[in-house]
Amino acid sequence: MCAITFDWEENDAVMKFKRFGTTRSASWGVIELTDCCNFNCKWCFANSPGAKPFHMDIRNVEKILGALQDAGISQITYSGGEPTVYPHLKEAVSLASNRGMIVHMNTNGFVLTEEMALELKKAGLSQVQINIDSVHHYKHDAVRGRIGSFEKALKALKNARRAGITCVSQTVFTRENEDEIVEILSLARSLGVQRCRVWDMTPSKGCARDNSSMLPNDYITAIQKAADYAQETGARNVEVSDPLFLTHIKTSLHMSGGFCVFGSGIVIYITTRGDVIFCCTLRDIMYNIFEEIERGENIVQVHRNNVSTYLKSFRLPNACHGCEHAGICKGGCYTRRDFSGGIDYWCRHATGNIHSSQSPASPLLIPV
Repeated sequence: MCAITFDWEENDAVMKFKRFGTTRSASWGVIELTDCCNFNCKWCFANSPGAKPFHMDIRNVEKILGALQDAGISQITYSGGEPTVYPHLKEAVSLASNRGMIVHMNTNGFVLTEEMALELKKAGLSQVQINIDSVHHYKHDAVRGRIGSFEKALKALKNARRAGITCVSQTVFTRENEDEIVEILSLARSLGVQRCRVWDMTPSKGCARDNSSMLPNDYITAIQKAADYAQETGARNVEVSDPLFLTHIKTSLHMSGGFCVFGSGIVIYITTRGDVIFCCTLRDIMYNIFEEIERGENIVQVHRNNVSTYLKSFRLPNACHGCEHAGICKGGCYTRRDFSGGIDYWCRHATGNIHSSQSPASPLLIPV
């Protein structure tokens, strides 16, 4: 999840980075409440062959929250699947909020009515992330696999906004929408959306690899256009988890993050069955959180050790040796490297890269 989020207003998401900057340990947990979904998105692991829908028991949600709270985790993001089809969503939000945790949710917004938004806000939900993947309804509906999903997404953002929930528009870059990015961001802002997020259609382990032909033609240029728009329209901050951002994008926006959130160990990503995976796209299992809870282990320490062990399987690509930027990007995105068999295919600095013939963008001049 090499996400880049542009902020026009202050929000509570920055707290996880502030805490990580102090402790250098995990401060954010993502919990997949369900594998079930009412969409059929072309790149989603949940729609991969062999996927079996499953709801996490609410007692297990509570067990995980207790362990994460004991370990000092300050933010929870509920994901899926589609969390709004999870039968205990309101209770799950309350359980985290009552522990003093910041609570966010990824949703397609299809069933997020104004009434539901108000209930979730009252339960403690402070932010929703909803996709806008085109300014054209037929393009958005096609990649999401459901007619009417575009209009529902816009309506859901309005409903959440009225309920007092911070709204994030999310756009997955494909070759169908990369040239629309400024229009998409402008549409989101016209709805009152405070944060806009973009990222590559990373070929994750699952059906996204079968649809890798959808990858954008020029991801870096699309990000630069998004950054320019954000800066020109008064954005206050950019939250970065794509390691190539610092070495390829020029902007004077204040920055949070600036590194891979999974490789750094800031986030603990938990599936419905309690498996902790390296990241949401490179879905290799590192350990099971329920087994560690049973053993009475400190989850943050367990996570730090497992991430360190996992990363030993990655060596800096040969194309990166001698590169002046390698110490910053550390070889780029692990999922993109895994897919290409070595280098991050979007890096313009790596010799021998399929995109290296393009003129590299100016490196970031503003320190993190």
